[in-house]
Amino acid sequence: MIVASLVFAFGCGKGGLDGKLDELGKIRDAMCACKDKACTDAQHEKYIAWKKGNSKDDKPSEDQMKKFETIRHELQDCRHKVDSPEGTPTAPTGGSAAPAAPAQ
Repeated sequence: MIVASLVFAFGCGKGGLDGKLDELGKIRDAMCACKDKACTDAQHEKYIAWKKGNSKDDKPSEDQMKKFETIRHELQDCRHKVDSPEGTPTAPTGGSAAPAAPAQ
C-alpha cells in the first residue's frame, strides 16, 4: 500500500518525474524556511496539492524513490520543528522509553 501511494505521488509532466521532484524540493525548502504554524500549514497544503496533481501512470526509478523519500522526510521534519512548541519533532522517534507512571 505504501508503494502504491508513493507511485501515486509521482507523475509525468513537463519535466517528468525529475521535474516533479524538483517541485517537491521547492515545497520542502519553503517549509524549512517557515517560522510559524500558519506558514507550515500553507506549505503542507501545497504538498497535498502536489500529490493530488500527479499521475500514477509513471513508475519511478529506485533513485527517484530514494530522492522522494529523502525530500518527504526533510519536509516532515521541518514541519514538525515549527509545529512543536519546544522546536523538536513531534513525530514518534521509535524510542523504547516507557511512559511515565500515572500520579496517585
